[in-house]
Amino acid sequence: MAKGSSSYTEFNNLINQLDKKEIAPVYLLHGDEYYFLEKLITKIEEVVIDKATASFNHHVFYGKETQVSDIMNIARRFPMMADKQLVVFKEAQFCKSPDAIIPYLENPVDSTILVWYHPSKKLPMNRKLGMAMKKHAVIFTAEPIPEREVSAVTASYIQNKGYDIEPKPLHLLVENSGFKFSTIVKELDKVFSNVEQGNKIREDQIEKYVGINKQHNIFALQKALAKKQKSQVVEILNFFKANIHNHPIVMLNASLFSYFKKVALVQSMNQKTDKEVMSNVGIPFFAIGEYREAARNYSGKKIVDVIGYINDCDLKFKGITQSSKEPELLFEETVLKILGI
Repeated sequence: MAKGSSSYTEFNNLINQLDKKEIAPVYLLHGDEYYFLEKLITKIEEVVIDKATASFNHHVFYGKETQVSDIMNIARRFPMMADKQLVVFKEAQFCKSPDAIIPYLENPVDSTILVWYHPSKKLPMNRKLGMAMKKHAVIFTAEPIPEREVSAVTASYIQNKGYDIEPKPLHLLVENSGFKFSTIVKELDKVFSNVEQGNKIREDQIEKYVGINKQHNIFALQKALAKKQKSQVVEILNFFKANIHNHPIVMLNASLFSYFKKVALVQSMNQKTDKEVMSNVGIPFFAIGEYREAARNYSGKKIVDVIGYINDCDLKFKGITQSSKEPELLFEETVLKILGI
């Protein structure tokens, strides 16, 4: 049986297996990255179910309202007018007696494909059900793609869709989406709908179809902070406050955290070449100069304080630390603190 994996490569391998009709009797799909999970569910449905008999052979259950015994009863039936039936147990993380499925895992029915769909968090693999899944199921663990790998995975995804993209618009897209692959895919759908296949995606197309203001965006804010440009920082903050629905404050703060974390890494690699910095930090060549300037302007203890300010802001957003201020005011206060260091 396949081991769990969070990699885009393994996701594609599983898709390819399904395309070849290499179908396992039991799948465990779990983890945080919804894009992978939803695509796998859709692919399994396409491969297993004949539309003509779907009403007889496609069974979907939900964790909050289903007894495992009901799933097992359906799974042990034979399909009607088809070779296979599909049984999907969604929201399995809410199941009250998950271990009850173990006897079925040990002796599955050949004509049934069972999908145990456990999104938003991982099934504990050191407990009874997890250990049984390891023995008897194909497992895919949809973990968020590590931040430093998101650009490469996104570029590969774009190429697989029949497009190309240059480093600058790729960087713009990835950072604007908070390094979340599911969000990136949704934004790319808008681009693909407006750009003909076979073309190279340009920066202005990302700005236009994703909806990024050229002068007032998170990247412009980061650059202004890196250069200590107070008037530009204030102008961008005012734009964000006036367009709050298009600029989620929590995501802006998370992007700043990611940015300054990389600045700290660049600072620690002061004696390294640009190529070494690119490889180890995961930033494109065109941005090296900006990151090095930020590293100089926030040297020593300053970068520690910056990251501390951003983290404090995040704790207040989450209610862990009390604050009576609105999120946009908290964010503005944090940015001005950074600027004032």
